[in-house]
Amino acid sequence: MPANFFQQQDSARRKTFQLVVYFVLAILILIVLVYALLLILSMSDHHEPVSWWQPELLLIAAPGVGLVVGGASAFKVAQLASGGQAVALMLGGEEVPGTTTDARQKRLLNVVEEMALAAGVPVPPVYVLKEPGINAFAAGYAPGDAVVAVSQGCLNYLTRDELQGVVAHEFSHILNGDMRLNIRLIGLIFGIMVLSIIGRMLMFTSGGRASGRDNSRGGMMLLGLGVFVLGLVGAFFGRLIMAAVSRQREYLADASAVQFTRNPDGIGGALKKIGGLAEGSRIDNPQAAEVGHMFFANAFGGGGLGGLLATHPPLAERIRRLDPQFDGRFPEVRALGVDQEEPERPRPSSLPPLVGSPRIPGLPQVPMPVLGLADEAASRVGRLDPELISYAEALHDGIPDVLRDAAHEPFSARAVVYALLLDPRADLRDVQLTRLKAGVEPQDFAETLRLVAPVQALPDAYRLPLLDLAMPALRQMSPRQHHAFRAQVEALTAADQRLSVFEYTLRRVLHRHLDAQFLPRRQPRAVHTSAQKLAHEMATVLALLAWEGQPEADQAARAFDAGMRGYSGGDHPHRLPPRDQCSLAAFDAALQTLNHSVPSIKRRIVVACAACILANQQVSVREAELLRAICDTLDCPLPPLIVGQA
Repeated sequence: MPANFFQQQDSARRKTFQLVVYFVLAILILIVLVYALLLILSMSDHHEPVSWWQPELLLIAAPGVGLVVGGASAFKVAQLASGGQAVALMLGGEEVPGTTTDARQKRLLNVVEEMALAAGVPVPPVYVLKEPGINAFAAGYAPGDAVVAVSQGCLNYLTRDELQGVVAHEFSHILNGDMRLNIRLIGLIFGIMVLSIIGRMLMFTSGGRASGRDNSRGGMMLLGLGVFVLGLVGAFFGRLIMAAVSRQREYLADASAVQFTRNPDGIGGALKKIGGLAEGSRIDNPQAAEVGHMFFANAFGGGGLGGLLATHPPLAERIRRLDPQFDGRFPEVRALGVDQEEPERPRPSSLPPLVGSPRIPGLPQVPMPVLGLADEAASRVGRLDPELISYAEALHDGIPDVLRDAAHEPFSARAVVYALLLDPRADLRDVQLTRLKAGVEPQDFAETLRLVAPVQALPDAYRLPLLDLAMPALRQMSPRQHHAFRAQVEALTAADQRLSVFEYTLRRVLHRHLDAQFLPRRQPRAVHTSAQKLAHEMATVLALLAWEGQPEADQAARAFDAGMRGYSGGDHPHRLPPRDQCSLAAFDAALQTLNHSVPSIKRRIVVACAACILANQQVSVREAELLRAICDTLDCPLPPLIVGQA
């Protein structure tokens, strides 16, 4: 079974540290080799013996290599700073609009949306690559700026189950947090490759001179040849390391996809069709060479050197891990008919029978100690199962068409958010509408009025899923539109001089995921390694969570105590403060501090919050909304925890 989310996060941190160490070592080795090359050239110009230690040559080699390799790597990473969208556009991808009428694209969007709702993350933008082979990738720094891209071949040849298996494979990369490492690997190898480019330029420049001393020209050619070879050798070893890491990661993602869908025939069928298709999984775009390790299947040939440079395991071996009975023969592949749309599913009138059930999807119904149940809940971070996907399908289909269509349209998506923020009380709603009318364009205001009634009729449990569906359309705003939109969200939440739990959660989700695109900042570093030193902040978070979920003081105190025991692992000195001393402002400040923790502490935080919520074996919508804000801030994608309402 794949490692849990927090183990994967720890592994990603270690690999990132190792990558930095390798990068520094590579630069030091390259400096030494370039220094040796300069020294040899210097010795060839002198007939008398020359000292091996020449600081002036080192002062040329060290800054030169450092600036070239470090600068080029930083440039490439900055070029991809906008996250997965930059990678998709680099490969010629076209974003699939939420309003598409193409049956195949519609099926793809439905699969991605359902997977995102089941995972508890905003829906990522979806791109299609104009490639005939069957392939896909997920890219980005974090779930907030991730994209999913599939080739046209996926749409042409894969059934819904097979497409779901491929998308589940890519979601495992998103949830396991290794996309950031992929982009850094691209920057590292690009930086080293630039050395070979400079070496080739030196050779061509010196070889094309019509005048000048022959010795000087020959020395420049030798220097250029040496730098060219060093760049190629360095890039070779970089790709060797990248390929080894990538192959292991693909096995883990295959296992996760089966775990998510419980259908090995889905992803297994997609892999078999790759083997039976003439184009296979080939990607023809020349830019794909930089990101070959990010694809679902090998985008090029076998990899050379007996597969050492292959970014993916052999196709037959991947299939046999999913289907031990596979005989090595691939089926004949034919394109699906254009009219083979996804069959219309019956629209549910409410959430499935899981609603009202006093259990978490996929967990046993027998009563469990609160801390045991909370620990089980935390283990579900970054994981999915078929029951959750079915629940997400019901959420997706239970949202009225008028609201789903509006969430998919860039113009209407802003109005959806405005309508979600309007208060159900008429007097406060009128104040909000007055402010909104003065701050937005007339057509935006009219669209908001059109959506008020269906949004007000929407059950509370559907509000955050509707926001998640609108996220790809909201990302299509211009920076100017985003600035105005952000200001209106602040104005609507401040209209009644009181911030509700839903308003706080909605604002937190928007800031977390849209600001990554429009107001990029450095990701917080994990500086806190002691859980004990963060006990006060944890108590601040749990205090508000306990009071929001429990109506009586004694019940709130029990919930708070359960949460603190889940965090500390036993007895603790903290007591629940009075309700009037707990505010969302203090809650938010404490949460921001907790966000700078290492993954092992973040797991304790999720366990503590789940224990606080589950103290009465039931979850209210407000508790679920606060938990979403907590997990979103911590970058811990938690699937819907309890589907019942108190």
